[in-house]
Amino acid sequence: QLSKDTLLDLISSDELETEDERVVFEAILQWVKHDLEPRKVHLPELLRSVRLALLPSDCLQEAVSSEALLMADERTKLIMDEALRCKTRILQNDGVVTSPCARPRKAGHTLLILGGQTFMCDKIYQVDHKAKEIIPKADLPSPRKEFSASAIGCKVYVTGGRGSENGVSKDVWVYDTVHE
Repeated sequence: QLSKDTLLDLISSDELETEDERVVFEAILQWVKHDLEPRKVHLPELLRSVRLALLPSDCLQEAVSSEALLMADERTKLIMDEALRCKTRILQNDGVVTSPCARPRKAGHTLLILGGQTFMCDKIYQVDHKAKEIIPKADLPSPRKEFSASAIGCKVYVTGGRGSENGVSKDVWVYDTVHE
């Protein structure tokens, strides 16, 4: 049996590598539900170590609306409300979000490839070193060539270039690797 302190140490660690924060979130819910009465008092403390704002929006909304355990305690309710506010700020690109519930975990380095099947770039791919495969991640809203791309933090910025009609593109497209 995993103690609360051991679980807390594991999920609090910045060294914990996960591609999907849902795994961490579901693990703590499962741990609490396994022995509900004595463990439910630990839920607020455990939830504070989950990067709740990194959950997909639909997952976070569904948890708040349908997971009775999260809404049964005032402390967990406040934590979930804060996570929703934080997620909204992130999605609205409303300045820098410094809340611990939005801090990305350390992840292994990710190699992204911008390309396509013609001379025009229309996709972003991720190289999965473990599975030794290339995974399509996103479509560019408009195919382009001769563009610039840069990465800052968890975002990739694609700027300028020429479209399929050779017209100069003045738009900027942002791909967020955390909140796809």
